[in-house]
Parts: sequence; structure tokens; C-alpha cells
Amino acid sequence: MGGFARLLMLISLVLGLWGCATPEPVKVETAPVERATFFYVGAMELPLKSAPEPGSSTAATVTLNERVQQVERRGSWFLVRSEDGRQGWANDRDLDLRPVSDLYVRRWGVSLRSEPQGSSKSLARLRTNDQVTLVEKNPQGWAKITVARTGNTGWLELKDLSLNKVAVRRVIRAKSGAGAAAPEAEETVESGATTPEAPPASPGVLAPKAAEAAPPPAKPATTPAPRKAKPGMFEPL
Repeated sequence: MGGFARLLMLISLVLGLWGCATPEPVKVETAPVERATFFYVGAMELPLKSAPEPGSSTAATVTLNERVQQVERRGSWFLVRSEDGRQGWANDRDLDLRPVSDLYVRRWGVSLRSEPQGSSKSLARLRTNDQVTLVEKNPQGWAKITVARTGNTGWLELKDLSLNKVAVRRVIRAKSGAGAAAPEAEETVESGATTPEAPPASPGVLAPKAAEAAPPPAKPATTPAPRKAKPGMFEPL
């Protein structure tokens, strides 16, 4: 065996021994990081309870789309804390994983304002159950919305918005005035109980007497019955 081959064999042996002697990396176990769970308020105004019971007292109040952090959970109740430290219990039906964006107008004829104040310019008159998209809201109770029906964007008070469509009861009011017919008159026409009246007499003209106005009908002519002959009236010739 040549010298070069021996050198290669020696190098391979050294490298093999070096690999066996290399220590394995030490695995460091770290504690799992707990991630905070956040919710968004899914009610227009939500009272946070002092205990996980519906009849408990109110500890704080949060409004639509406020971001709250879960602190504790008991069944369907969550102890949540707002960003400014308000804390209390809320039921899961009033909490959402995403902010609420679709809302509906609660009443007819409210004005969409150019600014979040009642004295600002009116952009449009809204109808009951108009669907709107919530853009933002301010702490003063106003919401910036976009109306799907008209495309207008403006401000409306939160109290005039609802999470769901509202039930509408249509009331038909009777028209007032000389041209409106009363219900009693309609019933009279339907029954057909009325009779036409005679036209009034002209001024200065005497009204005819009842006998002259309506003479009695003539009696029908009758043919006299043949006269019966009495016995012995005519003698035979």
C-alpha cells in the first residue's frame, strides 16, 4: 500500500472519531406562551355584570365594537376587561370575534348629517330598515355610516341604529275633509236602502197638491153582464 493511501485512511479514521466525540445539542424546554383572547362588543350598549348571572348588578358599561380582553371563563360567561380598565362579566351571545359592520335604521325620517351634531347639514332622509355600513363611531354616541340604498356617507346617532331589522306596523288613517266619506255613508251605499228625493220647487212656483201631483189611476172598463130573463116574462106566440 502506498504512502498516499495510508494518509487517506488515517484522515478518514480521525474524522470518524471526531464525529463520534461531538456532543449532541442540548434541548431547552420553554414554557408555552399564553396568547390573550380578544372580543368585540356585539350590542349597541352592553352592561357588564358583577357576577356571571343575569340578575347581578352592573359593574361597567361598554358599547358597540369596543375591544375587550378575556380574563376568565365560566361556561357561557366571560370576565372581560376593556382597554381603559372597565371590567365585568358578559354572556357569549353579546360578544363577537369581529367588529360589527352591518346595521339598520330604526325609524323613518331621521336625517343623515354631514357632521356628528344635530345642527349640521342634512344629507338625506332615511327610511326604516335602511341597511347601512358602519365606518366609525365616536365617544359622543354618533356613528359614521354609508347608506346602501343611496350611497351617501354621513353621521347618525347610535340610538337610531339597530343590529337587526325592526318590525313595522302600518296604520291607515282616515282622511279628513269634505271629500272624505264617513264609514256610515259607505255602509248605507252598500245596503241600497236610500231612495231618490224629489227636486225642490223653484222660488215663486206653488207646489202641486198631492192629488194633482199624482192623480189616481183610472179604473179598467168592465163589460156589463147579460141580463137574465125572469120566468114567464116572454110568452110563446
